[in-house]
Amino acid sequence: MRKKRIKALTLGILTVLFAASACSNGNEGSTGGNGNPEATAAATDKGADGNAGGMEDGPLGKYDPPITVTTVRSLPDLEEYREGESMDDNLWTRDLESLFGIKVENKWKVNNKQYNSKITVSMISGDMPDFYQVDSKQLQQIVEAGQAADLTELYEKYASDVTRQSFEEFGGIKLQGATFDGKLMALPMNGGIPGAAQMIWIRADWLENLGLEPPKTMDDVNKIALAFTKDDPDQNGKNDTFGLNLQKDLFGGWSGIDGYLNGYHAYAFNPANGSGTELIIRKDASGKPVLGDTQPEVKTALGHLRDLYAAGAINREFSVMDGTKAGELATTGKVGMAYGEFWVGTWPINNMKKEDPKVDWKPYPIVSSDDKPAHPTGRGDVPTSFIVVNKNSKNPEAAFKILNYFHEKVTGPNKDANYHQVKEGDKNYQVFSLSPIIGPGFSNGNQLDNDLVQEALKTGDESKLNPSALVYYKGIKDYQAGNMDMWFWNALFGENGAYTITNNYDKQTPPVTTDYLGQPTMSMVSKGPILRDLEIKVFTEIINGTRPLDDFDTAFVAEWYKQGGQDILDEISASGRLK
Repeated sequence: MRKKRIKALTLGILTVLFAASACSNGNEGSTGGNGNPEATAAATDKGADGNAGGMEDGPLGKYDPPITVTTVRSLPDLEEYREGESMDDNLWTRDLESLFGIKVENKWKVNNKQYNSKITVSMISGDMPDFYQVDSKQLQQIVEAGQAADLTELYEKYASDVTRQSFEEFGGIKLQGATFDGKLMALPMNGGIPGAAQMIWIRADWLENLGLEPPKTMDDVNKIALAFTKDDPDQNGKNDTFGLNLQKDLFGGWSGIDGYLNGYHAYAFNPANGSGTELIIRKDASGKPVLGDTQPEVKTALGHLRDLYAAGAINREFSVMDGTKAGELATTGKVGMAYGEFWVGTWPINNMKKEDPKVDWKPYPIVSSDDKPAHPTGRGDVPTSFIVVNKNSKNPEAAFKILNYFHEKVTGPNKDANYHQVKEGDKNYQVFSLSPIIGPGFSNGNQLDNDLVQEALKTGDESKLNPSALVYYKGIKDYQAGNMDMWFWNALFGENGAYTITNNYDKQTPPVTTDYLGQPTMSMVSKGPILRDLEIKVFTEIINGTRPLDDFDTAFVAEWYKQGGQDILDEISASGRLK
């Protein structure tokens, strides 16, 4: 199994799903042209606008003479390109140069694990390209340093119809996240409808071996965890299995505690490998902000995790296991249940069915500890990834043209499958990920595709499937015909698959999201990492029994407020950005 796959996932298998999200809702608008960028450019008026060289005006206008713009790139762990292509020279860069007169130059390229550090070094040195991708914390610092171009007027002039629709869906929450003092200071690359909702991934074959039903309550979850630990669920005659998988970051899309906490109506998120600024802020009865992680429901849930650990249902070494190690515990058949997001079916368990057809991991919705419905924690509605345009860029509008073309090919009504995922031989190449700017697309695209797939599975009628939904449908059919390599498509989009669960969440038990819609405050940036480490340390030691449960109140909550948490809440109150 490849190392460090969790972080690589967003640039690996997950890119298939992102491409699908971007291309699923293509009938929602047009780019203002006829879909042909050459024809669109020809239809615009030429005019002097202060840019270097001549430029045909409009969202898809061409530069003549051509211009060169610089950027930097984050590379996946596994780099695979079609013959004759690279991150520097590919379908996208060639089109941008020939159709728009934009030559894109990568100043540097690093593995995704080093990207944030490299960007920080560049920020300090002041050696920044014309446009580049940053996270929320970096955006705040760049705006405060006065290094970002104001894109407000450029957005009005150069954003195409599909780009606007993508940015302005769900009340424009994406644009709000990139707006400072009424000015648009970056292009949001994610956000919209909340995602990251967890579900329970369970070895259904182990349930069957022990005569157990899927969980309906948190009591059931805890009983299953104990049974998977003590009752030989794999029937090998050995006491060598665990009931519930956890890993050292505590929170996150694979083997996190997020969904378990949700079962006790607790809402927290602050992973050990995070920035310490992506917080779940709630409002108390008086309307004042509080941190979800400090609420008493979290203490209740930690108490139950503590009991499971004491009973041997959680690996004794979880506090030193990263996501990869937690994945190995699953793929070697040593654990039968984990909370995680939709993509767990794509990693780490995606090959287990192929290796052993008896293995039967299935996703199930989270369940409640009482008669109140369980709502998952939702994240991602407020954007966390952005494209910044350098204030010194000679052609700041070029970033819009690149983004517009991405939407033209991947999102809009004239989308082209050759710019999405392309299969050559036995390999699927994520061609869309080579674009210098990968637009956010429409954030509910996969959910809409799932509805189409479910209908087609019932009727056998493929005629209403769009290109991305057709990929999923054919993958499921291929799996049903015996190709175990396609199991992951069935786990995601099959009957009762992961996306059916998230769709039902949206319709029946909507995710609980942060009530703070602004960017990280000054105290979040300066004190967030220290408070994050405090939280992970105390929570871990409560679970493994080296601290008493009541230390939640004294060693965590009280210290969180004392060491900077109150400053964070005060700044949030003063921001005017609470829902």
